[in-house]
Amino acid sequence: MRARCLIFVFVAALPLTAQDQNMGANLAGLRTDLEHFRAEAPQHQETRGASPRLTGIKHQLRDWVESQLGELPSDPNGADGSEVALAERLNAEFKREHLFGETAATPVANPDSAVGYLGPVKLEYRQRQAYLVLETFVGIQDCGIDESAYLYRWQDGHWKRIWDTEQSTYTKERYLPQFIRAVHVSPSFAETNPFILTLGSDTWCTSNWHDVYVRIWKVGPSGQEPKLLMDRSEWAYLGRSDVPIEGSIGRSDALIEYATHSIDGGVLTRETILHYSLTPDKVERIDPVALSPRDFVEEWLAEPWEQSQLHSNPSALDFLKKAHQDAGRDEFQPTRSCRTPEVWQVGLESIDGKKAPVYYFVRWRPPYHFTMNRASERPSPDCTVLDPAADDATRKLFPVQDWRE
Repeated sequence: MRARCLIFVFVAALPLTAQDQNMGANLAGLRTDLEHFRAEAPQHQETRGASPRLTGIKHQLRDWVESQLGELPSDPNGADGSEVALAERLNAEFKREHLFGETAATPVANPDSAVGYLGPVKLEYRQRQAYLVLETFVGIQDCGIDESAYLYRWQDGHWKRIWDTEQSTYTKERYLPQFIRAVHVSPSFAETNPFILTLGSDTWCTSNWHDVYVRIWKVGPSGQEPKLLMDRSEWAYLGRSDVPIEGSIGRSDALIEYATHSIDGGVLTRETILHYSLTPDKVERIDPVALSPRDFVEEWLAEPWEQSQLHSNPSALDFLKKAHQDAGRDEFQPTRSCRTPEVWQVGLESIDGKKAPVYYFVRWRPPYHFTMNRASERPSPDCTVLDPAADDATRKLFPVQDWRE
């Protein structure tokens, strides 16, 4: 997994100019606040050293970068690579002012060496350069980072901020710092405002298991705050690739994929698929919700009945509701295909044998439309053919990007 919170990328220092000296002077207040933040961090252990002072630091950093955006070409459509060059120059200034953390990757010896230091800012054009994304972060305790993101639209001859995501509540229960792994902006026509999808995860020194965060906004008309349509978090496995959570967003839907914990310890993980239809006021989950019969059974049992009944046989809702409530099995039997077309049998039993096995009969229509037909304590004599390919663990909607490749 990419250790962005621990290893900082430095850019070679550029020759000092009058403009550089002025930029350094403007960073003096930020440097002072970062020093205070580091000194006060031990007093805020419940929030990993973070306190309301951090919000002021984030805004100083954001405002300082915004003051430099005028250097980008007036026509963003002809600005190939200019935002990357600007980010490199700003990061060189951070290095010169000693605002970056230690260069050595020593998380075991000193996991808090980056507390109160900045990471490199990132600027990136999006959607044919109609938008500009800024990402910034500050180091916190336990090898962590608190990252923020901002979206700008070219308007009236300058880059105007139209959206942001920041953590600004510093309590044990509500402070959720994250590594923002992706900011996706939907395509939009000139007269419409985009949807925004962010994918993130928390950061710690150890473990490949972390909370992931999936959030969707709708940008409103000028003068109105963007509307947060969905905010979902879930314990997930991030160790399988360099990009462990993937997603995309269009004008009317969003698709997200990552690995979560399976109830079966032998399986360990299962693929989680989130697909939403989007309107300016709400999101609604739609197919696909899984990529295999076994994963569908897990998802069907894990979701609230109000959601699972939407993927259930309408003629058997009363019985299926009872089966949905009677969970507690934790070991899958091999999936079998049935004589009835498009039906698979998924058996689930308890390791300790305290509960009788349950057999779920899943209708699977291509490509990934699943329905819970019925459930029974008896296997069906019509479902005898072992079908391991039905639960192919390598099946994914997004390609896995492995750091070893």
